Amino acid sequence: MIYREAGDFKTSYRDDGQTFPIRLDRWSYYAILALAFGVVPFVINDYWANAVLVPFLIYAIAALGLNILTGYAGQVSLGTGGFMAVGAYSSYKLMTAFPEVSVILHILLAGGITAAVGVLFGLPSLRIKGFYLAVATLAAQFFLVWLFNKVPWFYNYSASGQITAPTRTVWDHAVTGPATSATAPRAASSAATVATSSPAASDVAKPRMGKPSSTMRIGPCRTSAALNASAWIEDVSFSFSAASCAMPRP
Repeated sequence: MIYREAGDFKTSYRDDGQTFPIRLDRWSYYAILALAFGVVPFVINDYWANAVLVPFLIYAIAALGLNILTGYAGQVSLGTGGFMAVGAYSSYKLMTAFPEVSVILHILLAGGITAAVGVLFGLPSLRIKGFYLAVATLAAQFFLVWLFNKVPWFYNYSASGQITAPTRTVWDHAVTGPATSATAPRAASSAATVATSSPAASDVAKPRMGKPSSTMRIGPCRTSAALNASAWIEDVSFSFSAASCAMPRP
């Protein structure tokens, strides 16, 4: 067999706790990165970039955020789209208010803003579970979309009510805005966001954060220690999930 764990021994806790503890997983990850950055952006055309690759990468990051909340913490959420909207509008407002600041910093700040919103809308998880929590998060999504449509400040009082990201560059290549015509920078920027978000999302499942989060899946049959820790763990899970959903690209 090509893929196997046998014979891949660890001699330290650091080796055992790394993101990809199996050697073949690490090689596969590096090979995928090399393919994603060194080959794909230069061989695809605009159609494949705009209609397939970039949307796929955006939804992949959103799925990472949802997996943190539902997969690891067992909290049912239907508000992922709302968190993505918070990240998009936050990036837009930051880019228009501070044009001299790097777009990378804008994306990170938008993730922090969305994490704070995730904490706010994660508060119902302290009292409700299951179907009722899903309905509460769905209501949060509808509220956020309504807020962005009804308050003109969020779209800079545009007559059309829509937002268009201004042109921002990374290493002299436009990655946002109408000037983003080249396929390679657009695809590479989205792939870079996925490449940095995936290990970060994986690290959430490590013992320090992952074990307390997994206790949320046990339901009412929790230990007293888990019950005492559940409040902040549930809200932190919402914040991590929201921040990850905000990262795709402005």
